[in-house]
Amino acid sequence: MISKGFIPVLKREWQKMTYRPIYLMMTIIIPSIVILFFATFLNKGMPSSLPIAVVDFDNSTTSRLIVRNLSAGQTCNVMYKLTSYESCKTKMQTGDIYAFVIIPRNFEKDLYNHQNPQVNFHTQYVHYLAGSLIMKEINTTLSTIAAGVDLKVRLAKGQDYNYAMAQVNPINTDNHIIGNALLNYSFYLTSSIMPGIIFLMAMICTVYAIGIEFKMGTSRRWLVVGNKDIFVSLSGKLLPYTVLFSVMVMLSEIIMEHVMGFPSKGNPTLLYIGALMTVLAYQAMGILIIGMLPSLRTALSIAAFYGVMGFSLSGFSYPHLAMLPAVKPFTFLYPLRQYYMLYCNVQINGLEFWHTIMPFVYLLLFCCVPLLAIWNIKRTAIKLDYERD
Repeated sequence: MISKGFIPVLKREWQKMTYRPIYLMMTIIIPSIVILFFATFLNKGMPSSLPIAVVDFDNSTTSRLIVRNLSAGQTCNVMYKLTSYESCKTKMQTGDIYAFVIIPRNFEKDLYNHQNPQVNFHTQYVHYLAGSLIMKEINTTLSTIAAGVDLKVRLAKGQDYNYAMAQVNPINTDNHIIGNALLNYSFYLTSSIMPGIIFLMAMICTVYAIGIEFKMGTSRRWLVVGNKDIFVSLSGKLLPYTVLFSVMVMLSEIIMEHVMGFPSKGNPTLLYIGALMTVLAYQAMGILIIGMLPSLRTALSIAAFYGVMGFSLSGFSYPHLAMLPAVKPFTFLYPLRQYYMLYCNVQINGLEFWHTIMPFVYLLLFCCVPLLAIWNIKRTAIKLDYERD
């Protein structure tokens, strides 16, 4: 006689996980590779030592100072000192450099005579991040040197130091960068992409675990073991994946905080609960997709497309407030958006639960999504009208 109920379904799924390597690949190996990759290769935060070239037609004390300051900075690395625009262009087209700077003749003379000399900067914005960082570094370097030259000229003319400084820099800014004083790009990028990939795997694994029952014609036995209760059958089947993916996400959060040195101002337990709820939310979306489209190949394709779109619309790569009004409502269709808000509110800003409750509410709503399609899963499992690939 077949044992029925939650525990038999759980044991049955555990045996399937043990005998089929694809489950081990989705639940442990791929998440571990993702964590290892971000914790090692992308642990530097902001890119540094980006290769550039310089053409110095002036070859003066000031122009050489510009080249030295660019090389001494964290962002740029002057790898080539070339002699023409064409040679720099060739280097950039072949991918050896991200940008190049051309310092014109008589640069120092025009600078001291207040003739507003022009330094040419060229980059390819195909490499958006690299080009932006290099341009910022070059602008900062040129502004600092120009201010130093202006101050030197004013002091040589006999002006008082404080008066000269007020003329050179009439407005002082007091900058306060909350939560990320080092402007570490990884604090926002890695904190969302690393767990985001694990969430994506949780959804794909959910689609596969249910869809393979339809494909292999074993869904009736699955329901029988679950005492013909679809809620018992689904919960017993998906619980092992919920536990494994939740552990992997929490492990990634611990590594980010204690190994990679990410900020942690709030209660980490809130983020762990949020991670668990996000895993459940993505599993819920997986149930919805395979329920509405009970074809394994089609459902996997839709799940992958849906999951990848979440990386663009969650707000960590492109600012949410800058999105078009017609696009903003669609960002709430992705649990990753709520997880990102939780990370910012808890880890970066240190808010308490009552000040960041809305992401938890949205994630809870996601967990109710399977009710829209769970009836079709049971119907398909019983009738076995699955369209074979």
